[in-house]
Parts: sequence; C-alpha cells; structure tokens
Amino acid sequence: MKKIFSAGIIIIISACSTFKAPEMESFEGISDFKMSPGKMNFTVNVSIKNPNKSKLKFHPSTVDVFVQGKKLGELSNTEKIVLKRKRTTAVSAPVNARTERGALIQLTTLSFKDSVDIKFVGEVQVGMGIFKRKIPINESLKTSTRFLNFKN
Repeated sequence: MKKIFSAGIIIIISACSTFKAPEMESFEGISDFKMSPGKMNFTVNVSIKNPNKSKLKFHPSTVDVFVQGKKLGELSNTEKIVLKRKRTTAVSAPVNARTERGALIQLTTLSFKDSVDIKFVGEVQVGMGIFKRKIPINESLKTSTRFLNFKN
C-alpha cells in the first residue's frame, strides 16, 4: 500500500513539473479608479492565456508597481481568479494598493500626459489542483491616463 501511495505522489509531482506559466495576451485598461491618501482601489482588465491542460487559480498575491520608473506602491489582488484550461480568459480583477508618499502628486502630474509606462514586479501565487507555485512577474506596459479621474 505504501509503494502505491508513493508512486501516486511521484506521478502527481511530475505532472506538476510540466506546469507552464500563464501569459498576458492583452491589456484592456484600468477602470473604477479611486484614490485616497495612502491607498488606491481599481480594476485591472486583461486577457490571460493558460497554456496548461488544467485550470489555474491565481491566489491573492502582492506585487510592486512602478509608474514612469518610480515606485508607486504595492498592489494586492483580493480574490481568487480562475483561468480555464487551454484558453484565453478575460479577467477583471479588483486590486487594492498601498501607496508610497507623494503618489497622489505623482499621479496628478502624470494625468496631463497621454500615456504612462507601468511595470509590475514581484511573485504571483498560482495553483493547479492542490499544488501552489510562485511565479515571478516582471511585466511592463504602456496605457492611457484616461483612468486618472480625480473627481471621486
């Protein structure tokens, strides 16, 4: 019985070793942007491709965000996100951020530009079945500043 159980564990672990990291296919923008001193809340809209034969779950994680090369703060997703297997999934993820000092002034000055460069750096925890794995993220993108609505 012990040998069968050990063989089953080895098969599951080896299946997990062929895990492929999901890929961001497109960035549709940011919506529902709200900012107050020390924090921001907004929704990130992206399309993510899962190249694996199993569904993947993004677990709550925290990454650093940089705007125009300056650290804005730390982003945290609060909900699990499920990616369907072998498909591209449109994701609208609510995100919370703890901001650095001066972030409000930095974003106010950037709102006068047409677009900004945003970079996400850190590790995201992804699960496949009962197994979890941290994958490094280092994504850069350029987006419009239309989401910077300070009338809230």
